[in-house]
Amino acid sequence: MKKIYAIALAAALLLVGTQAKAQLSVGAGYLFSQEITRVNNGDPTKEGLHGFYAGASYNLHLVAGLGVAPGFYVNMLFGMDDANIGNARLGENINAQFSELALNIPVKLNYRFNFGRDNAFIIFAGPVFQYGVMSQTKYTGTFNADLGIIKINDTQRYTYNHYKGDDKFKPDANPFNLYLGGGLGVQLGDFQLFVAYDHSMLNCSKLENTKTVRSQIKGGVALSF
Repeated sequence: MKKIYAIALAAALLLVGTQAKAQLSVGAGYLFSQEITRVNNGDPTKEGLHGFYAGASYNLHLVAGLGVAPGFYVNMLFGMDDANIGNARLGENINAQFSELALNIPVKLNYRFNFGRDNAFIIFAGPVFQYGVMSQTKYTGTFNADLGIIKINDTQRYTYNHYKGDDKFKPDANPFNLYLGGGLGVQLGDFQLFVAYDHSMLNCSKLENTKTVRSQIKGGVALSF
């Protein structure tokens, strides 16, 4: 962690004395995140989450094709699961809807391989600092009973905050995370296409004897100014 901050500080000091050419890019795209959890070193369980990201980055050209691009992005992830117990006449359905909102600050070093006029292939890598604003699961339980003259239909709802917990359950997720990763892109004039992969370096779980890590894949477009 200290090495990462030292590299970021060194890059900032370098920019102070550099006549850097800056380029603003605004973009959005698809986001897939896979969460892998191990309890007491047991077999891992995997869960996939889908969503989107949107934000902007400010690419500072340093020397030749080398640049550094700090940015600010918003991630939104969603997941859903259903469980049914019993049958149509006597049973229960439990529905869980997960949603997460996170703020991301990437600091990516990049290198451009120019071809033609205003066109380039781009490779980039670096850390992404993340802070989770909201992470919750909304549970809906419906009990059904059809016993002829007696019919029962009852629905109960409960919302669990993964960061704060409540009087029933403790928080189970860490809002702070650090990712390392990189990706590829192509710029055609002012239009850009990107694919990136990031992997979390911190434990996302607050539960004892539990380790949760995430990997995420992004694919999107951006417009540079």
